[in-house]
Amino acid sequence: MKTRYFSTFQLVLLALFAALIVVAKISLRLPIQLSGHSGLFWMAIMVVGAGIVNKRGAASLIGLTSGILAAFLGMGDFGAINTFLSYTAVGVGTDLAMLLLPNLEDPISATIVAAIGHTAKFLVKWLFGIVTGAPVGFLALGLLWAMISYIFFGGLGGLLGSLTLKALRKAGFFVYMAEKR
Repeated sequence: MKTRYFSTFQLVLLALFAALIVVAKISLRLPIQLSGHSGLFWMAIMVVGAGIVNKRGAASLIGLTSGILAAFLGMGDFGAINTFLSYTAVGVGTDLAMLLLPNLEDPISATIVAAIGHTAKFLVKWLFGIVTGAPVGFLALGLLWAMISYIFFGGLGGLLGSLTLKALRKAGFFVYMAEKR
C-alpha cells in the first residue's frame, strides 16, 4: 500500500490555517496606511502552520489553499488572478526560505523566512504592475518604501509565529498532537 506524503489530518490542519489566513486578512486590520502591514498577522499564521506540520510543501499548500479561498471571496485590490498568485507566492517563498532555514522555532530564522515569504507577495504585485502597463515612474515612486514595509511586517509576523510555536511546544501541544495522529 502506498503511503501519502501528507496525512489526512495534516491536510485538514493546513486547510484550517489557510482559512485562518483569509479570516485574519478580512477581520484584523491595523489603522495604518502602510503597504504590507497585514503580513504581521498572516505571516505569523503561515509560520505556525508550517511549523506544526513541519514538512516540505506545507507552506506552499497553505498559500495555495488560502489563495483559492481569497480569490473565490473576491478579496484583493487587483482581481482574482493577482490575489491567487500573491497568496500562493507567499507560501512558495516561505517554503523556499525554509530550505535554508528550517528551524521555525528559532526567532531569527523564522523572522528571515517570513520576511522572504512576504517579499514574494510584493514581487508578484510589482510584476503584475509591470505586466499590466502601470507607469514605471509610478511604480518606482514608492517601491523602496513598500518593499521595506513588506520585509518589516513579514519579519515581525515571523517573529510572532516563532514565539507562538515555542509557547505551543512548552505547553505540550506537539506531544498531544503526536498522540492524536
